[in-house]
Amino acid sequence: MRLRLIGWLVVAAFTPAGTAAAQTAPGAQVFFSGTLDLAYPFGGDGEPEVNRLIRGDNPFDNVRLRLFGDVVINSRWTVFTQILIDPSSRMGLESFLRSYLRFDVFKKERADLTLQAGVVPTPFGAYSPRSYSDRNPLVSDPLMYHYFTTLRSNQLPAGNADLLRHRGQGQSDDFTGFAGGGSAVKFNGMPMIYDPCWDVGVQALGSAGRLEYVLAVSQGTLSAPRFKGGDNNHGKQISGRLAFVPRPGIVLGASYARGPYLDSTLKPNFPAGHTAEDYNQEIYGFDAEYGVRHLALHAELAGNRWQSPKITDGHGAAEDLKTLGWYVEGRYTVKPGLFAALRYDRIDYGDIDDGTGTGRKVPWNYDVHLWEYGIGYYLTDRIIGKIVRQDYRSSGEPASEHFWAVQVSASF
Repeated sequence: MRLRLIGWLVVAAFTPAGTAAAQTAPGAQVFFSGTLDLAYPFGGDGEPEVNRLIRGDNPFDNVRLRLFGDVVINSRWTVFTQILIDPSSRMGLESFLRSYLRFDVFKKERADLTLQAGVVPTPFGAYSPRSYSDRNPLVSDPLMYHYFTTLRSNQLPAGNADLLRHRGQGQSDDFTGFAGGGSAVKFNGMPMIYDPCWDVGVQALGSAGRLEYVLAVSQGTLSAPRFKGGDNNHGKQISGRLAFVPRPGIVLGASYARGPYLDSTLKPNFPAGHTAEDYNQEIYGFDAEYGVRHLALHAELAGNRWQSPKITDGHGAAEDLKTLGWYVEGRYTVKPGLFAALRYDRIDYGDIDDGTGTGRKVPWNYDVHLWEYGIGYYLTDRIIGKIVRQDYRSSGEPASEHFWAVQVSASF
């Protein structure tokens, strides 16, 4: 496997830009491209574990190769495929595969409509298109798009006290979970939104004048996508985003999603008469983009709630588990080829009864916030060098992580 990977890297590094290539059938074309990221974290009092993802990979890993293969069947049908190769991952390459079919219904001067089906891009917020290393001015992703809580889709806390005993443990892949029933397999908790894994579904997207839109139906939810297909309950998530472009350089967006997130195998642990479809993740979000001259600003906010069958308000009534995530990000071009970037983001957790009968309320998970800032330089129009600093803090343990990192991202 290691020799094959080295071979991939050599091919990637020396593939001429713009190689596209071959005719596979009359009227059809295949285009290949990719990014090769080389990174090295150093000089900190902790490892960048807060950035560790479900499959064991990390945007600060030493080597990450992303390959794209787009098949243009004709003027209206296209198949988009991409795969990430990271030697640090503990899962097979098939788990990194993203592939979907696009059909352009119509394209007019002031309106267009496209349909997509397969493992489709995240239909919420504005970050997903900017998550690639050649578009991200920093290295990591905002917390709301990957940070793991202690809640799981295949396991239940026995009650409020059980949930609170495990605060801060969901980030670890050794998290064994709760006493309320479900899988005993060690696994991470769920994030608010998990953009590194896209969901299986269908989408309609397009524009009408100054409005842009996407509507989607998917197998899983934003916090528990079913990226390998299949389904864990009989429900579907409905989601979408509407954006308004009042003038060039300004975009204002609003997103919403709702769908059942719990696994049907948990049914014996639900209250009588209830099924997995009765417990939803519901999330709303707002995003804004502003660009003027050398400055580009991005901001997002998302309010999220999970319905859980065994969490109550101290009087026996059901109580939702809420989170509020947000970030602001700026990039400033100092001079041609040189830029500076900064992002501040955080997640705050809603209060629940502490389960002691005293009426005391506490956050159901530890609040977290993170600074990342640095500079980048275009060595060529396809190679970017970055040096960044990341400072992470939590109200629990581990209380902090601090480190520097360098990254070189090459597009081909």
